[in-house]
Amino acid sequence: MTTKVVFILFLVVLGCKDNTTSSNPPCSGIDPSIIPEPPYNSPVWHPNGQFIGFNHTPLRNIIYPNPCNPEQEFAADSTGFWLINSDGTNMRRIFPYTLQNPTWSPDGEWIAFVSGAQILKMRFTGTVFDTTTLIQLTTSGNSYFPAWSPDGQWIVYDRSLADGSGSAGVWIMRTDGTERKAIFGGAFPAWHPSGDKLIGVIGTSSTSIWTRFVQYDLPQQKALDTLSAIVGNDNRQPHYSPDGTKIAFWSSGNLWLMDTTGRNLQQLTKQGVDVDFGLPFSWSPTGNKIIYTRYKSTDWTMNNGVFSMIDVASKTETQFTSNP
Repeated sequence: MTTKVVFILFLVVLGCKDNTTSSNPPCSGIDPSIIPEPPYNSPVWHPNGQFIGFNHTPLRNIIYPNPCNPEQEFAADSTGFWLINSDGTNMRRIFPYTLQNPTWSPDGEWIAFVSGAQILKMRFTGTVFDTTTLIQLTTSGNSYFPAWSPDGQWIVYDRSLADGSGSAGVWIMRTDGTERKAIFGGAFPAWHPSGDKLIGVIGTSSTSIWTRFVQYDLPQQKALDTLSAIVGNDNRQPHYSPDGTKIAFWSSGNLWLMDTTGRNLQQLTKQGVDVDFGLPFSWSPTGNKIIYTRYKSTDWTMNNGVFSMIDVASKTETQFTSNP
């Protein structure tokens, strides 16, 4: 069912009281409850490998009207969904709204995303989005984190609210929104490239900690195994590598990598990775690189909240975008 959607832009444009700019705050006593907002978030590599989509609101300045109260100045009129070539060139805005939990279809012709706690999709022409094709796929249950099956026939998603229409947990549906059903308890679902297995996180209620990953066999309709979380208590966003041999995930403020057995754990990043403002990272289609949002909640400099690229084999990290 095609639905007219009103996009609500959650962007606070902070006022400027003077023109004092600093990359090194003049005060070390900044309130820890005041955190910077990353100007870049939710990188999603297009399946053709040629470009990356992402949310972006350009950060123009950081000011200190009071010694311990930094403020960010954003260019709100330039906010939206952007593309950038995989070599870092030709950054351009293609849509005047940000997209929550964006994910490309395997053929690259659609993008699914979240608005108003429901999942929608719209067609991508190769250069822009065709808003006349906008379709709402879910109608209840607070649905997030859609993920397309490798064959493009299904979408799994995280339903966080149990109500009269069903339980919370990982659900699956056809890409037209039909045949919706719950498949297992958990959150943050992602597909194995074979299409017959999923991975998710279990233990995500407000009274528990996110302690384990579960791999789920779709043909057998049962959990294959549960992987211990050997990093910390807060583990999120597991994603298989394109060849299906590795799992990358966010934990303890950074990205980690392990085999699908849970062995050979490695820390990929050390500079901090955003997870609260959007999707933290995306594999390249070839599986040799990962792009992520470099972020620390205590970093009030112009280098915070930008994209970095890491070579998975060498662990070499390079800054991919910058703020003016």
